Amino acid sequence: MNRFEPRIEVAVARVRAEVARLHKLLVRGGLATWTSGVVSGRVPDSDLFVIKPGGLDHSELAPDNMVLVDLDGNVVDGTPGAEHPPTRGVVVHAALYRHSHAIGGIVHTHSPYATAFALRGEPVPAVSTTVADEFGGPVPLLPYTGPDAEVARELAAILDAQPSRAVLLERHGAYAVGERPRDAVRAAVLLEDAARAVQLARATGVDLSPLDAGDIARIRDRRLRVDAERRAAARDAELATAGSFPTSRPGAARNGGDAGSWTTPGSIGYTPDNDVRTNTQ
Repeated sequence: MNRFEPRIEVAVARVRAEVARLHKLLVRGGLATWTSGVVSGRVPDSDLFVIKPGGLDHSELAPDNMVLVDLDGNVVDGTPGAEHPPTRGVVVHAALYRHSHAIGGIVHTHSPYATAFALRGEPVPAVSTTVADEFGGPVPLLPYTGPDAEVARELAAILDAQPSRAVLLERHGAYAVGERPRDAVRAAVLLEDAARAVQLARATGVDLSPLDAGDIARIRDRRLRVDAERRAAARDAELATAGSFPTSRPGAARNGGDAGSWTTPGSIGYTPDNDVRTNTQ
């Protein structure tokens, strides 16, 4: 028997697949090793999200062992992956999803260059167009703090106060959020790229001065405008290609003759990208 209504079952399956895939991109991009690095994704139109299981390394991750939890961080019993505890930090993810419906994906990494800034207690400065484009200013630093619930409150406050979707956690690593899990991963990847570029430039003795605030605003506004146009185009394409909703019977036919079930993503206008989109300048 299905635990949720059909459309939520489909949404859960899609988020499971996406979150499992994005963990592999973290490894490929050098942002995660062994069991470090966590991606989570909100299940649309529900009080649920999918997160990496604790104790498994990235080579073991698959859609069926991702953990489904509610917005209090409690594992949903009787679902695939429920035999695993969620990764440490699930409290932070749950609190951020409760804080803002605009957050659809969260990434936490200990990527080396971003973490080097965190260890020094230094924000990543807005000295490059990449930082201006993706973050709209310096990537801020959250001073070292206590329990996860306190970390979550401080992260939420920083995210509300400035445009960057990434935040460094002093002596620890970085968090990034996005409208979708993929957007959060993009922010984490570009944060690491920006931190590496600053480190390499400093090693040559170059004097790095921040971009002018007006230039940052123009670069960021252009990025937001392009993103809005792309979202509108994607919505139009989805509406144009959407077929009938899949049935709840595994293997039952949909329009076009393809088959599916509630635990297997269907073809309703959904084609996951194969890589992380980088700078949109």
